Amino acid sequence: MFLLRLLPPLPREISLAVVGLVFGLFLAVMGSIHGFREVTGTAGTVRVTSCERATGDWDDLWEDGWACAGRFESDDHSVRIEDVALDGILDKLPDTTVAALVDGPAAHTALPDSAGRWKWPALTGAVILAFTAWRIRTVRTMLRLRRITARIAAAPAA
Repeated sequence: MFLLRLLPPLPREISLAVVGLVFGLFLAVMGSIHGFREVTGTAGTVRVTSCERATGDWDDLWEDGWACAGRFESDDHSVRIEDVALDGILDKLPDTTVAALVDGPAAHTALPDSAGRWKWPALTGAVILAFTAWRIRTVRTMLRLRRITARIAAAPAA
């Protein structure tokens, strides 16, 4: 944070607005996609056939959990998918089945039923976007003040 204070005010505000816009949009869109899938998806279970330890790369700097795949079957037995990957990383090694949702019979991934956990990233993204809008307003004010100051400096002395 200290290094950010070394930037002049205008570039600092612009860079913070860009970072806020990127992170806010990412969280809001990902939360909305998961929420949409939770509302419109086909509910069922994934019978887990394989799980691999998901590591954080960079020479196993950290370990995240488990990446699993298996067969999906809907609760009403209308959709069956032989090979589907569970979306995301699971904290614990799952038992034989995991409740999940899919978009349809051609889906390649199944979203584990999270019972509304998508709301937190979506709301966090909306709050970040609100603060970013405030930052953009500040940037516009700073640019307007800069133009006015340049006009005053360029005006002939009376």
